[in-house]
Amino acid sequence: MRTVPVLVAAALATSVLPAIPPAAAAGPGIHRILLTPTARPDRSQYVSWSRSASSSGQRVVAVAPNGLTLTAPARRKLGTTPGTAGSRQYRYVASLAGLVPSTRYRYRIVGRGVTTRWRAFTTAGPANRSFRLLQFGDTQNDNDGVPDRIITAATERFPDARLLLQAGDVVNKPWVGREWAQLHEALSPAGQWRNWISSIGNHEQCELKSPCRSGAGRGFRSSFQFPSNGFPDQRRTWFFVDQGPARVIVLDSFASDLRRQRSFLAHALRTNRRPWSIVLMHSGPFASVGNRTNTEVRQWFLPTLQRYDADLVLSGHDHSYARGRKAGVTYLTSVSGPKYYDSSSRDWRAGGATRVKAAYRTSTYQVITVTPTTLKVRAVVGHRGQGARPATKVGQTFDGFTLTR
Repeated sequence: MRTVPVLVAAALATSVLPAIPPAAAAGPGIHRILLTPTARPDRSQYVSWSRSASSSGQRVVAVAPNGLTLTAPARRKLGTTPGTAGSRQYRYVASLAGLVPSTRYRYRIVGRGVTTRWRAFTTAGPANRSFRLLQFGDTQNDNDGVPDRIITAATERFPDARLLLQAGDVVNKPWVGREWAQLHEALSPAGQWRNWISSIGNHEQCELKSPCRSGAGRGFRSSFQFPSNGFPDQRRTWFFVDQGPARVIVLDSFASDLRRQRSFLAHALRTNRRPWSIVLMHSGPFASVGNRTNTEVRQWFLPTLQRYDADLVLSGHDHSYARGRKAGVTYLTSVSGPKYYDSSSRDWRAGGATRVKAAYRTSTYQVITVTPTTLKVRAVVGHRGQGARPATKVGQTFDGFTLTR
């Protein structure tokens, strides 16, 4: 695979989403509305939301452009408690099925005595339909500040982006209810009009953090509804989603089942019939912090990523920007919050990889354009901390590259 300049596919010009209105109340008693993808986002859609009290008889109503109305009943899923996530939230999810690819649907949530305003989503296109996605690194700290501004700026600048990816550590202290409230504010309204995927980080499940309590990542598992692909003993924190010319594979790099995930990763890469494989995990194989090495991730995942020709591996955890390559695979780690670590190429060299680009105290978001023949990535500066370098201004592209078939 080589890197060459490429123009954005013309197909993207016809897929711009309507302007997203300012954030508004979801409806009486309904809040934290979020769209997340099923395994087939061209044919189905998850819609989830929270209530402060238990309520039955809720449903999602969706209307197609031709007036066809679909209804999906809600089911109550895992909620949160004051001890595990700082507040009691009753979480509900509905799965809309029988959808038509590349189609815009209006939707709203209906319950006893409550109806939200209309919102909309657009289903994914077929395997040959180009699309754009946005990717964010760790948000973690003060989600109502820098992360909120970066997500808002990115989604307003690129209204045609169909999918939003985030690389874990969505909060800092998972037992604090205010942090989850701030996260959902940062995800709104973008996550009510586009599909959102987060890989689970170490903070959400109290790994490498003590004292800490999370109820085994209950706040994360409550907030996000992700699919099952039918793999034996699969957990909902690792899965894959097919959209357009790409398969997006999500892993849980701090779980205790890395051996099982390695088998799943091999299966997901080996069976992918789409041109591109994009892998998302919190902690990548090559650490960008000078005194850190991601030994287990490198041991369990790196040979499989190389053997089955993954194209792009996206991660966070190191609170800095770095991009490199090894054996034909491109690795990119980034941060989208205000917390930074110093950056080093030491672990990249120790792992036999070449670090190509790095930034210091710089938050970015990645704009990724996926076509059947190209994967174009641009890293846009979203925030600069004190002493940031290089001197790329907020809103400008810091790094860019194109993978070609």
